[in-house]
Amino acid sequence: MKNIKKKVVASAMSFIMLFSVTSCDIFDLDVNQDPNNPTAASADLLLANAQLNGIATFAGGLNNATMGFMAINTSFDNFNMTNGSWNGTWNYLYSNPLADLEQIIVDAEEAGNNPHYLGVAQVLKAYYFSIMVDMWGRVPYFTAFKGSEGKEPGYDDDAAIYADLISLCDKALANFELTSAVTVTGDLIHNGSLPQWRRTANTLKLKLFLNLGDGGAIQALIDDADVQLIDRSSRDFQFKFGSLQNPDDRHPMYQAGYAGGEAAYSYFGHQLMVEMLENRDPRVPFYFKRQTTDVLDIADPTDKQTIPCSQRTDCSYGYLVTNPAMTNRIYEVDPGSMTAEQTEYLAGFFGRDRADPSGIPNDNPLRTIPGAYPGAGLWDDEAETGGGNKGRGDGIFPMITSWMTYFYLLEAQVSLGVNTGMSDAELLEEALSAQMAKVISVGTAADPAASDDVTTWDFPITYTDFDVFVEDIVDAYPSGGNEAQKLQYALKQAWFANFGNGFEIYNAYRRTGFPSTLQAPLQAPRGFPLRIPYAQSELNLNSSTPTVVYDVDRVFWDVD
Repeated sequence: MKNIKKKVVASAMSFIMLFSVTSCDIFDLDVNQDPNNPTAASADLLLANAQLNGIATFAGGLNNATMGFMAINTSFDNFNMTNGSWNGTWNYLYSNPLADLEQIIVDAEEAGNNPHYLGVAQVLKAYYFSIMVDMWGRVPYFTAFKGSEGKEPGYDDDAAIYADLISLCDKALANFELTSAVTVTGDLIHNGSLPQWRRTANTLKLKLFLNLGDGGAIQALIDDADVQLIDRSSRDFQFKFGSLQNPDDRHPMYQAGYAGGEAAYSYFGHQLMVEMLENRDPRVPFYFKRQTTDVLDIADPTDKQTIPCSQRTDCSYGYLVTNPAMTNRIYEVDPGSMTAEQTEYLAGFFGRDRADPSGIPNDNPLRTIPGAYPGAGLWDDEAETGGGNKGRGDGIFPMITSWMTYFYLLEAQVSLGVNTGMSDAELLEEALSAQMAKVISVGTAADPAASDDVTTWDFPITYTDFDVFVEDIVDAYPSGGNEAQKLQYALKQAWFANFGNGFEIYNAYRRTGFPSTLQAPLQAPRGFPLRIPYAQSELNLNSSTPTVVYDVDRVFWDVD
């Protein structure tokens, strides 16, 4: 009996003790949180994640498509997209990098003592959403990230979003002036440098004002003595990718051209390569990597199927090495009069005419692939296949750079009457010199074989020295021409220079209609894309998604 009583008392005491613990609640399952899967992230981790994932997304498929729209490569160069084309891109942007930026902003505003992280996130948000508006038009912005207030975010007016993006830049500039006990870390772009972020915010405003055609705002911006822009390459707003293979953080152009064995990159446009060869442009061996020296035989059925544009008769460029019109432009000789070295060299420039609808043969080992700039592949010292991860891949995505700044100012001066205090020729020279220097610095860092000394190059074409090339381009600027002639010339040079950032070329073309000298698509089932279509998932799940036709309906600033 006593033993039974003792057991009852012990059980009762245990039960009492269970509910009398004051130091912790043993029923609170949060004590078992996984340290490798935190419920909240610090600002530095959120910032690094937002930069890497956001910029890798913009520098990937979207960038590739805009280069295709503008005849740089063949990605969507026939303009034929569907609502399923951008499903993953749209969903990922909102669920990952944009959500991370929003969390930084919310946390910093709630804390009230972290203005520098807040400013950086505001500038990045302005840049990211400016691309989204430029690409889609109306998007969820003011109504985004409000999950507790409703399941269907509305699509906000794109002009109102643009106005708020400019306001965001101003707020960021004000935040950078405040004192903060918190040092910005996790910044993969400017390494926490507030002067650099100030320049980025100001130059982003310049870019937005140019899209708006607001010459008065641009004039006021550059007349303000306190405003500093991105005016030299060391201050560029650019993202440098890594060289890791697992996880793969290398440049998207490198991943496509090298990391998958044989090249999986889309074809380069023949017009771009031919004109650069014809101009003896010294950027050629930095931009393009040849993979072959063999000349295909049109009499061989297999080779014939593989030859570019073999299924059509209306190509301008076709198979360059056997096309007399092209060999005369490049070498000033007919195909049969070329030396063996000239023939082998030209055979490696293997791309496509714009929107050639012929099937895709097994020609991956033949295609010209991205070179040492901007994706940090290989310099074109000799022909070899692109597979096998033979390069580094730690190239750059140039987002807003010094050469873009000078092209912005040149366009504003020519078309909007802005007085920059410099001549058109001076602005063009600054732009080209800065871009050439960046090509050299990125290319030589990527591949030890790369050299900026043109006199040492062993090619059957004598390329022009970089400095002399810039001088020749500047000297030919039509200073006495009309606005159209000046824009045509300047923006064709921007077309060459902005290789690697299709957004810049695409926007310039929609703003001005220049350059208008691009090859017409051989076959395009749709008209030129004035925007890109909304994601199918949005059409299915969000009743507020606008109904637009992407080759008919313009974004608000594209006023034709």
